[in-house]
Amino acid sequence: MKKVKLEPIIAGINNHVDHFDIKGSILIENGDNKYLIGKAATELSNSGERIQGGTVEDLHFQLLIKSILALGLGAGDHEISVGFSVSSHIMNEFRRDPSKNALSDDHFDTLAEAVKEIRFRVGNTGATTQVCRVKLRQEEVPVLYETQAVYNVIPTRAQTYALFQIGGGDWQSMLVVDGKPRIDTHKRVSGLKDCVANLRRDLSLQLATAEKAWHEEKKPSNTDGINESGKDQGWVCCKSDKARIINNHIFTNLPDLINTFRDYPDRIKSIIVSGGAVHDDTFLEVLREQVPNKYKIFTIDQFRVSEPDDADVLMDPSFTCAFGIQSTGVKVGLDIGNAYLKGVFNV
Repeated sequence: MKKVKLEPIIAGINNHVDHFDIKGSILIENGDNKYLIGKAATELSNSGERIQGGTVEDLHFQLLIKSILALGLGAGDHEISVGFSVSSHIMNEFRRDPSKNALSDDHFDTLAEAVKEIRFRVGNTGATTQVCRVKLRQEEVPVLYETQAVYNVIPTRAQTYALFQIGGGDWQSMLVVDGKPRIDTHKRVSGLKDCVANLRRDLSLQLATAEKAWHEEKKPSNTDGINESGKDQGWVCCKSDKARIINNHIFTNLPDLINTFRDYPDRIKSIIVSGGAVHDDTFLEVLREQVPNKYKIFTIDQFRVSEPDDADVLMDPSFTCAFGIQSTGVKVGLDIGNAYLKGVFNV
């Protein structure tokens, strides 16, 4: 099963710009306009930010969908079914009605039209244009909360727990009681990107430097530039800075999540953590310190969930949401996140 991950940064490209390599990114041609999506778009974007949220009627959201489909499917003709995860605060903009976890008919038609012919370039902005033609099958398009999607891939032996899906854009929480998700307990707060933004402000760093500092836990030395012997002063550890930022973020947001447990005080004893935060030891360390002692924290990788087509490959916690969407029976599961685009392709 193919997995695709892409940063959702978008920048327009003018014709006078010299061609350059776009590794890990994609150029989408949309009418007379060209858009670069991915890490390489930071070369042209001032902030490196995307418009948060969106629906299939919005150009920026269509570009994100086109980019992940073109990378996952490649050039040629493809007939697929597809599903999405959506943040809770925009869920009703997608659904047929509040009781249905399916894309509305109007949005289906809009999506089908938007993706029927995707013109794209990869490798370099001057590369040959390729065409990905997509025909959407006339069937329901599942639209799920991220927590609902992740619930689909958690082994059924786990019956009663709180689920924390912690990604770049969102930190979503939901309770599962006696094997059934309690949608009325769903809650959302801001995710890891807020932490990176606060680290950037605290250390007075550029965006790219702040992201490197976050992931590598090193910041530029306070000593300016190159010393007398010609050696660059390099980087120094900033784990304590990162831990402080995480501590403040969790301390500020955790009460909103924990308080959703109050109707099940004698039932909820465990918390399962999924999403990109599972890869961050510092975040997990601080989270364990902050969560009340009566709750035991597990990470989804402790369940050793395998990818559906290969029992020898364990599911990446960053892709559990996309796999959970795909598990509904669609060929392509799309997690159009605010921090990353992720797709799982069973084609």
